[in-house]
Amino acid sequence: MAGKQNTREFPWLAQKDIAHRGLFVPGTLAEENTVASAMAAVEAGYGIEIDVRTTADDIVVVFHDDTLERMTDGQGAVGLWGFQQIRKYIVGASGRPIPSLPDVLEAVNGQAPIYVEIKSHRKMDIQKLCAGVRHCFEGYHGPVAIMSFDPRIVAWFRTYMPKYARGLIVGREMLLKMRNRLSLVWWTHKCRPDFIACDVNLLPNSFAMRWRAGGKPVLTWTVRSEQMAKIAREHADALIFESPAVVGPR
Repeated sequence: MAGKQNTREFPWLAQKDIAHRGLFVPGTLAEENTVASAMAAVEAGYGIEIDVRTTADDIVVVFHDDTLERMTDGQGAVGLWGFQQIRKYIVGASGRPIPSLPDVLEAVNGQAPIYVEIKSHRKMDIQKLCAGVRHCFEGYHGPVAIMSFDPRIVAWFRTYMPKYARGLIVGREMLLKMRNRLSLVWWTHKCRPDFIACDVNLLPNSFAMRWRAGGKPVLTWTVRSEQMAKIAREHADALIFESPAVVGPR
């Protein structure tokens, strides 16, 4: 575990392993990124990781992909549809439409930590996206963190909503190219994240080791096997996982 106390005092950040997109089971009511998968994680005693993006009318919805085809009966980019149209599409076999972020927050109601991964792309204006997430959090009193691959988003929350825990997601592009590794050091100084979430396939690495030695937690994703879990337990503080890792076959 991290050696020093986190001065921003989010002790819950690494207390529980975290169900990736909720504790989902494909082909059931508890499809990924649904209210049902979030509540399954709550009932099993895990934290919840969900993905969010915005519709054409700037409503924050819980959905991983940029496009609708893989997980719904709709077509095209999520960002091209308004919220009322998006609600007509059913997520997998769940029988339910794509939830909004407030839908999930209301259901969880502080019963488990929620880690909200904010999806973006390089050319987009992140202001409306971040402000939309902030608006969803208003009045919510449970433990919640934002995280993103996009350091601009993490920096935005540092500036405008510093009371929330924030994390920078670190993947292959960031760690395996020297120029990007240098920019990672600069961005972590600018963003001041409370945690990093590192690709499990990149562990161990010197950046994550230094991060933990500095007293802040390392989360790791996506742990999908017991072999991955063994590596993750040694080099990280909490696992963002999918079955069969942690919970066994489902």
